[in-house]
Amino acid sequence: MNQKELVQKFFKGRAVTRPPFLPLPGTYLVKVDQVTIPTLLQDDSTLYSSLINTQKLLGYDAIILPIDTSLEAEAFGAKLQWNGTEMPVVAEHLPMEREIDEADFLERGRVPIIKEVVERLVAVQGKELPIIATISGPFTILQQLYGKEIESADTELIKSRLETITQALIGLCKSFGDAKVDGILINEEAEMTSDQMKELSRAYKPIFNVIKFYNIFGIFRLPDEIESAESIGDLSDAILGPMGLVVNSKSVRTKGIALPDSVWEEALKFDELSAMWKDNKKRRLFFSTRSPLNLEISLNDLQEKTAMFCAEEKWA
Repeated sequence: MNQKELVQKFFKGRAVTRPPFLPLPGTYLVKVDQVTIPTLLQDDSTLYSSLINTQKLLGYDAIILPIDTSLEAEAFGAKLQWNGTEMPVVAEHLPMEREIDEADFLERGRVPIIKEVVERLVAVQGKELPIIATISGPFTILQQLYGKEIESADTELIKSRLETITQALIGLCKSFGDAKVDGILINEEAEMTSDQMKELSRAYKPIFNVIKFYNIFGIFRLPDEIESAESIGDLSDAILGPMGLVVNSKSVRTKGIALPDSVWEEALKFDELSAMWKDNKKRRLFFSTRSPLNLEISLNDLQEKTAMFCAEEKWA
């Protein structure tokens, strides 16, 4: 069974020999091909090559697009600040009264680069490896665009802005679905409570409905502040979050454990991880990372720990 078959079977709820290991890519992508962040994110050939070479070097179970919360904000008109070896950030927030222009969203900023990279990955690497696209969640984009102004903004205005953002994200999901990706990760990392997420859940439902329409899996990466995944209901088949939150959530069908940053430096307690795997019937648990892989992690630690997670005998 190759990695493509392992991941596909897992997310379809079939028994597999081990849990998939799907760490989130970040600035570490520049290390393998020795490129800069601006070059990585602004050139489709560079990003394509770095994604492939990093996965080959480390051996994790999918090619996952990098977590980049500035991508959609830039396409909506926000100006970015590029900070050397760090991911770009929004340099200047928009005033809350300014409406979001979603016209031609798919052709703005670096969105066309991401679409091109995804299509090439599926065409060339898609037979052996699953391809997972990433999209920033609506509330994360809202926070990127307007900053702290949303804290005092009218609830109806927030809902209106979220609806516009959602419509644009639906188009992006459709483009990834048409490209035949295996899955889409919705990265929601804005500060919000479970009650806020529940109240604003209508912004997420259309996105996950599109993902289900294309018969691909959706992963919902939760903000750290969420106290209970139960409040999210059946938005997504797979939830990615901290260990305590996800393992104890009975309503979550497929559980992704976001391992703490210390996982690369400390000894792994595989007995505990294996017990969780067995308790979840060997088909409902996968592992990822709390933070995207960054330049501070040593190559030896990455290769050693990844090899352990991907070794079938460890989970027997």
